[in-house]
Amino acid sequence: MLYADSHIHLQDYKTQDVKDIVNTAQKNGVSVFINASAHPSDWAKIAKLADTYSCIVPAFGVHPWHIDDKPENWLKKLEQYLKKYPKAWVGECGIDRLKNKNVNAQSEILLPQIELAQTLDRPLIIHAVKADAIMELLFGKLPTRTIFHSFTGSVEWGKKIQQSGFYIGLNFSVLRKKNANEIINSLNLAQILLETDGPYQSGMPNTETLPQNLPFLAEKIAQIRQISLTELHNILSENQHRFIGE
Repeated sequence: MLYADSHIHLQDYKTQDVKDIVNTAQKNGVSVFINASAHPSDWAKIAKLADTYSCIVPAFGVHPWHIDDKPENWLKKLEQYLKKYPKAWVGECGIDRLKNKNVNAQSEILLPQIELAQTLDRPLIIHAVKADAIMELLFGKLPTRTIFHSFTGSVEWGKKIQQSGFYIGLNFSVLRKKNANEIINSLNLAQILLETDGPYQSGMPNTETLPQNLPFLAEKIAQIRQISLTELHNILSENQHRFIGE
């Protein structure tokens, strides 16, 4: 069974070499890595990794945590990177009201990235925290291939996202929610992708999340949904092909 890690930050690992991370993950059935950026300073690193490993798909964007320290020509450079890498995604980008209450400033950076994703027909990675109502107002602007990454929101919010045609990214953090079973059982499996968000969200101090563990996440979700791992994998494969092209 082959899986895609739809959200990882390979450039941010401190304890292991990227080559070892990728090789070990591939031996455990993870064949594709969507390598997300957070800041323009990441873009050259992301591009180099994509040039080195054919299994890595780059994603270029400006994370809402870093809207205040971007270069003036960030948007022009972003477009240049996206055009140079025709399979690249846009992101991660979005609105985070927990980290920054200035929604207008975040929107000024988010909206041009949404427009680029639409214009270039690229998948878009959305980071949304405490921003359900704001993001819902933007649904009409989002490209069809939009994924709300690291979803741990309410059942109602998940349904709204999926009913609007968008995807949800699940990582191990959803399993730590008290209502994890309710969330997972409420989702349309035909509109989910799995991710690690590695090296982050391990749930354990001083421990980095590794993509080699993605099949364990699939096993947990299959158990909660009371379906076979093979059935879930077949669904995920269809989703990956539809969304990623793999």
